[in-house]
This record gives sequence, structure tokens and C-alpha cells, in this order.
Amino acid sequence: MNHALRNAALIFEHINLNEVEADEVRVEGFETNDTLDPKIWDEENQMRSDVRQRLLEVADNFIDGLPFKVKIEDIKLTGSLATYGWSRFSDVDLHLVVDFSEVDDDEELVRDYFNAKKSLWNLKHEIYIYGYEIEIYVENVGDKHTAQGIYSIQEEEWIKEPKPEEFEIDVDEVQKKAASIMSQIDQIELTAGEDPREAESMAERMKEKIRKMRQAGLDSKKGIYSVKNIAFKVLRRNGYLEKLSNVKTQSYDRVMSLSGME
Repeated sequence: MNHALRNAALIFEHINLNEVEADEVRVEGFETNDTLDPKIWDEENQMRSDVRQRLLEVADNFIDGLPFKVKIEDIKLTGSLATYGWSRFSDVDLHLVVDFSEVDDDEELVRDYFNAKKSLWNLKHEIYIYGYEIEIYVENVGDKHTAQGIYSIQEEEWIKEPKPEEFEIDVDEVQKKAASIMSQIDQIELTAGEDPREAESMAERMKEKIRKMRQAGLDSKKGIYSVKNIAFKVLRRNGYLEKLSNVKTQSYDRVMSLSGME
């Protein structure tokens, strides 16, 4: 008898491991289309004037709400709506390009500020363009952006025009990878009830793991249609990225709280 194996099995009997089965993970809305979305683009693959005007207004309003003056170098649309891979799950990824060095010499401080500002804006507002919610991002001049399609709203021209290439998505692999990460996030959530300090650490490591996974997928030949990027989107659509963030925040709050004294 393998006593080490038996002891390990006895230990795991007391751990609530609720594994997510791969075939339970829904993977849909990642097919390629024959055209760009006609709600956003005209027949010549140029942005519709009403869409462009509204996005320019939203960008200007965001900048006007800052406590200092900022020059917008460009306003871009990227993401699935700038490709043939759009679906009902798509968002309007609105990127505002700013020269961080003109705001302050500490460019990392500027980046942190804009990240916080855009996050608050996205939480506060629910603005839709024909059913697609606007998500604002602020990027620095010269930032590398991996995307199949990038359109300059400000200049009314394609920076990188997408091609109607069709990639076959490996649904089985996507389900396996997403299910594995979902199970780990569920376990982190369970750990938070017993050891919030450990859960906070685990959540931080998992967030970094997911970030690297997605970036590796985007940098690969299949790009947005890679297994790793699709798995990331599946996690987001199923609420697991939000769950992970909530666990991390709540665990930190518990660690930093002082309990009442008897």
C-alpha cells in the first residue's frame, strides 16, 4: 500500500474542490463574419458618421472631466468591433492616446492615474452604441498594441485594416483551459473564508497568470482567435475575472481589519 498516496487522499477529502467540468463551459460568439458590423461601419469599411461623432463627444467629455489640460494625440477604435470577429458580446474599445510625458515626468504615475480614472469612468457610465457598451482606455504615445484592426476615429482612417480571415477555434482546448482556471478561482474563493492573507496572495498570482496567458495568446499567430485569448474572454463573460477581483479586494479588507476585543 502506498501510504503517502493514501495520506494525501485523506487530506483532499477535507478540501472542498468543486471542479468545473470542461463541457460545462459555454464557448460561443467567436465566429468570424463576412463583413464588419454594419451598425458601426458603412459599405466602404469607414466608420458611420453618427457613430464617429458620438465617440468623439464621449472622448472629449472624458478629457474635459480631468483636473488638468491634456492634448489628445489620437482617438482609436480597436477590439473585436474593428475586426470581422464581432459578436453580440463585443464592446466599443475606445482608446485615447495621450503623451504622458507632457502631463508629468513620472510617466508611471501618469499611467496609474489614467488607469484609475478610466476604471472609475467605466464603472460610473453605461453608454451604448447600438447595443455595444463603451469601454474607455488611455494609452501613452508609442505604446505597443496587439490587434488585428485599429481605426483612427480622429483621422477617419485605418491604422491597421483587418482581413476577413477565418480561424478555426479549438473549442475543446478553450473549455479545458477555462475550466481549469475557473476551478482554481473557486478554490481561492473558498480559501478566503479560512485564510484571507493566503487568498489575497493566491488571487494576485492568478491575476498575473491570466494576464500573461492572454498576452501570450495575442502575440501568437492566431492572435485574438488563440486558445489563450478566447479562454480569457470566456472567463470574463462567465464573471470569473470579476469574482477574482472581488476575492482579492475582500481578502485584503479582512487582513487589514481589526476584530473586536473581548
